[in-house]
Amino acid sequence: MRNDDALGAITACREELQRIYHTIEGLGHLSPIVPFLTNYSIVKTCGTIEFCFKTIIADIHSGQSTQVITYVDNTIRNSSMNPSRDNICKTLKKFDVNWNREFKEKLNEHEHSQRLKSSIDSLNSARNAFAHGENPSSSFENIRSYFNDTVIIMEMLDEVVCSN
Repeated sequence: MRNDDALGAITACREELQRIYHTIEGLGHLSPIVPFLTNYSIVKTCGTIEFCFKTIIADIHSGQSTQVITYVDNTIRNSSMNPSRDNICKTLKKFDVNWNREFKEKLNEHEHSQRLKSSIDSLNSARNAFAHGENPSSSFENIRSYFNDTVIIMEMLDEVVCSN
């Protein structure tokens, strides 16, 4: 991954998920704290992916005028957007329709395309369920797996945006 800030966020999140995994293993899966750790993991992983997707796209403004940097930061980096495939594609289209096309092609051509798409959709659904007062049905293991799959999507995004 070329974007160091996104890579750093992914690495930090993976380390935190590993600590949570060890905590759950130590306490046991039936511990009453596990649902709280799982919900925290939902918010942490989805927030990390949101940060990555916006950072990868917004960081392309380097070397631009102050006005362009301010506009990109205000409309992309500082906005609130679920990291859904739809939001990623809409944002890419605002910059370059070819980026959007390339991103979709990379995602569709991946050997585990359907799983990757399902993972990003499931991660967003879990976060939205929790944010709206519901109890997400995803386990910690599910969340960790969804995160690992969405990292692959962020790597594709990084490749498309940073190589053009």
